[in-house]
Amino acid sequence: MNFFKSSLFIVLFFITKINLVYAADNIAFLNIDYILNNSNLGNSIVVELEKLNKSNVKKLDKKEKILKEKKEKIDKTKNISSKEKFREDVDKFNKEVATYRDEKNKILNDFKKLKKKKLDNFLEKINPIIQEYMKNNSIGIMVEKNQIFMGNSDNDATGKIIELINSKL
Repeated sequence: MNFFKSSLFIVLFFITKINLVYAADNIAFLNIDYILNNSNLGNSIVVELEKLNKSNVKKLDKKEKILKEKKEKIDKTKNISSKEKFREDVDKFNKEVATYRDEKNKILNDFKKLKKKKLDNFLEKINPIIQEYMKNNSIGIMVEKNQIFMGNSDNDATGKIIELINSKL
């Protein structure tokens, strides 16, 4: 019985040591949003997307303002115009509103597609740089900073990755 206890202890001891060895794998984390906003390539993408978005918003606001003016004009002529003329104006206005909504949805969808394409392209370009950094620094796992509750700041590779991206791209 004593032999059984000692052999069980030895087996458990080796099993826990094996698990500890695997747990000692190097882990680092990085902040992709920070890299996107502060690397040269990422910042140029953000600026380009913001400029396009402002242009789209300006165009849509202008059309919306015109539609509001038309609505006010129709509301003012409500009691003056004949019922047929008023209905005709309302129907025409409703068609213009529907066209505006379709155009707005198309612009928003096109912007979302372009944004996704640009961000995917950015991630494809920085992925080899991150892989190389992991290989050179013997890092087994790289985790997004937003997914970590608490971690040692020494394991944050964001600044070093930005330097590599700026120097290579």
